[in-house]
Parts: sequence; structure tokens; C-alpha cells
Amino acid sequence: MISSIMKMARIDWLLDRRKGIGGSDVAAIMGLNKWKSAYQIWLEKTGQVGLSESDSEPAYWGTVLEEVVAKEFAVRTGKKVRRRNQVFEHPEYPFLRANIDRDVVGEKAILE
Repeated sequence: MISSIMKMARIDWLLDRRKGIGGSDVAAIMGLNKWKSAYQIWLEKTGQVGLSESDSEPAYWGTVLEEVVAKEFAVRTGKKVRRRNQVFEHPEYPFLRANIDRDVVGEKAILE
């Protein structure tokens, strides 16, 4: 863990995301995202495009439904999940970062 995002303003969180590569970036970097290219990721990470504080429609609903999905997962599996309000950074490769939604208590598993 490197930093808490619990009290971070959205604009600060978006700026923080520019510091490395996260899970949301990987598909585009690998050429597997039909909506975004590796070049667009590079432009974002190098600050050559402005930050957009508005979410796409799918991203908006994903955020809105996170809590519902987490609760339903817990009910259906009997597993306990907890929200993580941290940005994680690889100790050897600090540009590799993760901002997970939840982790599964007692397991080396996450819920996204």
C-alpha cells in the first residue's frame, strides 16, 4: 500500500493514476481495448491530455453498483469482503499500481 484514497478528491485521484500503470490501463496497452489505444494511455500518463472528471455510462454504473455486487457476492458465497481505500504499488516496480474495489477476507483474492 502506498496511499489512502479515502479522503482524496476525485481530481487528485485522477492525477494520482497518472503515476503508473493500473489494471484499467492494461487492455489498452495490450491492444485489446476497442475504445482506447496504448497511445491514448501514453498521452494520459504523460499529461498531454486533460483530465476528465466525468465517467462514461458503463463506468458510472460500475461505480454505482459496486456495493450491490459486493453484498450479493458475500451472500451467494458466504465469504466476507472488505472495501480497500488504498492504492497499491509493486515494491520493485513502482509504476505497477492497483486500486482494487474489495478484497476477500482470509484469502489472497480480490473482488472487482
